[in-house]
Amino acid sequence: MIYMEKRYYSFVGIYSFSYAAVGMLMPLLGQYLAQIGFSGVQIGIVTATATMIGIGASPFWGYRSHHSRDSKNVVILLCAAATLIVLSLAFIKEYAFFLIGFAVFSFFQAPIMPLTDAMTLENKIPFGAARKYGALGFAAGVFFAGQLAEATDLIIIFPLCALGYTAAWIIVTRLKRSRNAASAAISEAKGREGSALQKKPYHPEARKKKHGSYLILLRNKKLMALLFAAFFVCGTNVANNTYFGFLYKDVGGSIAGIGIAFLLMCGGEAPFMAWTEKLEKIVTMERMILISMGISALRYLWYSTGPAPSLLIGTFFLQGMVNGIVLVEFVRYVSKLVEPAVIGMAMTLYQAVSSNCSTILCQLIGGAILDFYSAKEVYLFFSIYNVIGIILYVGFRLYKVNR
Repeated sequence: MIYMEKRYYSFVGIYSFSYAAVGMLMPLLGQYLAQIGFSGVQIGIVTATATMIGIGASPFWGYRSHHSRDSKNVVILLCAAATLIVLSLAFIKEYAFFLIGFAVFSFFQAPIMPLTDAMTLENKIPFGAARKYGALGFAAGVFFAGQLAEATDLIIIFPLCALGYTAAWIIVTRLKRSRNAASAAISEAKGREGSALQKKPYHPEARKKKHGSYLILLRNKKLMALLFAAFFVCGTNVANNTYFGFLYKDVGGSIAGIGIAFLLMCGGEAPFMAWTEKLEKIVTMERMILISMGISALRYLWYSTGPAPSLLIGTFFLQGMVNGIVLVEFVRYVSKLVEPAVIGMAMTLYQAVSSNCSTILCQLIGGAILDFYSAKEVYLFFSIYNVIGIILYVGFRLYKVNR
């Protein structure tokens, strides 16, 4: 029982620091790039190209994790590489070189989130309860970075991001060591009784993960329908991290205010993530997703009217309602549609298709709209984009309960 509790808090730490790293970088990255002279189109290309790399990176590292003896080794490698590469970005000012460097960073950074989700599900950790700390970490990260950037310079976001991934790297390493020590102890105890566990100090499911391929997932029609519908929701959620800052400044806000807004908005996700299992008993997972998609479309439509900074901050709970449910329930819906042995690959496929591919489109179109119009029109596009997702979700009858 004590070991299980320690393991839960290890996952809490991994989520908190890895998402804090993203929070300290992505929401303010667009502002930093604009500060050093990048245009809206260039900002869109940088973020979209990096996300494009993530499309291949997530399945690649998901496959490597699936066929490894311990998936934690892959996560440790990714956190270490992300730490070192993001530090180097602070010294690059030329557009072409920054584009290449950020793409390399994304090759290692993008798979960390889905692989952490997969580890959580595989270890039977309560997903919503653990994942909420990712939202809290992101919120705290962007708030902290916003205050420091306002007091110093926006370049501070790179070492802060590196610090977050370093902490996650250390926690995963300690989790791996404690798991191996516990398995070795069990193996030794059972060995006295002639158990075969003496030769298997790793997780009992590690060997089972050797089988399966992406073809199994591609043949799952309902999974493919879910990924297609999610495509028109997940991309706007990620792109919002870049373009919300532009909207907030356009209506009179400040850099520090961006940090405060994200602290409240992302912090508001945590309660809903924790409440998902209770809400399921009232609404069902499938219908909760549909409701959240509708709120997302209406929220972005309202943003497109250019509300005052105080109203943008005052309605922070809208993001909590949307992301707090969608980020947890889409993952749980995906895991519900696949066999436990291929959850790791399913998570990285979901990340690559529904999040990364969609984000590329939102970032590129959003950057072009920002150059020719304004941030308000970017959010009008996001609203229309979400409506398409709602139509697909209803059309595929994904709101129907599948026991």
